Amino acid sequence: MVEEIKDINDYSKGFAASINAKWKHPCGFSIDKFDNSVKKGTVIETSFSKFSVPGLAVSVNMTKSGSKTNFPLKVKYENDVVATKVSTCAPDFASITADLTLAAEGLSVGTSLAFAGGSMSPKDYPISLAYKGAGYNAACEATNELKTFTLLGSYKASDQLTVASKFMIPDGSKDQVSLVGVYALKDAYNSKAACMYSSASGFGKKGDKPKTVEVALVTKPLKGVEAGCALGFPLANLGAYTYGLNFTLG
Repeated sequence: MVEEIKDINDYSKGFAASINAKWKHPCGFSIDKFDNSVKKGTVIETSFSKFSVPGLAVSVNMTKSGSKTNFPLKVKYENDVVATKVSTCAPDFASITADLTLAAEGLSVGTSLAFAGGSMSPKDYPISLAYKGAGYNAACEATNELKTFTLLGSYKASDQLTVASKFMIPDGSKDQVSLVGVYALKDAYNSKAACMYSSASGFGKKGDKPKTVEVALVTKPLKGVEAGCALGFPLANLGAYTYGLNFTLG
């Protein structure tokens, strides 16, 4: 459901076109992603997973935007109980991120540590606790050196309707709320309609958001073609609405 919320926000950024492709070889090597976007440039993600250690995978990627080229690197290991990942980016290796998740019978706990600038002390040490049940998910995240807590949840009310929420417990300076409902129309075009209420304060110019309602429609009129449109309007000034279109080939 977090992805559904993210998608709605993306549609308000305007029109964009992209070409996507994937390829996989029986030896274990695969091109997981090839995107050539007008706005974001070129992204290539490759991986190899057939090691002698089950669950071990290594990926080497490339992102090119203008004259800048980076090579993100990831090493992952997963089994029924543990999932861990270490990632960095060549050629500068300016930061390293280490993720660890332990899971059993629907309950999971995890953390993500980021090291930057050669420092051996992480910038933060967030902890998340999540539970997945029949038709619902619930999670609590502690961030900002365990000073800020965020509650997340989703519930599949029916085969067509899913609702989700995100609520940051105010820490005196920051506040964030998101409520979203996604309805699958089950038509010939796999269309989905969504409605979201959201607000954020205390995050600065780039992160603050007035109390806003957004509606969106995503559809696939042809094979390999996805189109979407969205309309958003702040509750304090309905005339200051924004809208966006999205069109993807691939």
